[in-house]
Amino acid sequence: MPDDKTLPRETVKERNRRAIISAAGELASTRGMGSFTVTELAERAGTSRRSIFNHFPTVDDAVYAYLTSCIDPLIATLGALPHSFTSLDELIIRFEEMARSEEAYTILHHVGDVLSRDSRCTDTVLWASQIVDQTAGLLSDVVGDQLPSIDRRDVELISHALISAVQTSQTLWFRDYPNERTREEWSALLIRALELVRVGHRALS
Repeated sequence: MPDDKTLPRETVKERNRRAIISAAGELASTRGMGSFTVTELAERAGTSRRSIFNHFPTVDDAVYAYLTSCIDPLIATLGALPHSFTSLDELIIRFEEMARSEEAYTILHHVGDVLSRDSRCTDTVLWASQIVDQTAGLLSDVVGDQLPSIDRRDVELISHALISAVQTSQTLWFRDYPNERTREEWSALLIRALELVRVGHRALS
């Protein structure tokens, strides 16, 4: 097996990047975000401080890359949402099924746990906003393809509303249940949020 010196430069670079992201995930998962230094990250990744900064401006950015990799399977599932719905009501039903799945529960609980242990003022809001925009854009494409008669702007609005409902439900879940969080609590919040998206304020009466 070739050593690092015989590997193509890009291969070594990509391997280092994967190692850094993995190490950032391990440290953030056990300690929480913002609880370790670049030196500790370099030691865990088996690389140098310089290598860390060649890939990421800050340690936090390495953690965000890890969290994005955690969410990627959900984004892929969203992109593969069955194209068999014939109305927005059916879409919301299918979207709810996906968001309440065991996979979504596990991923969103883990991501929220990592972020909730960071007491500093970080760029988490910007990162979350980028994830919302990315996933909402993907959902817009799915809905637009399946329901072409709906105005594209309305498609984008409903898609952002659905993704934001998930994000806000996660925020409330961690805020209102600071000690233990159950899947039942997650489902209840999500159902409530999606019903408000579906029928608006009428869900409150």
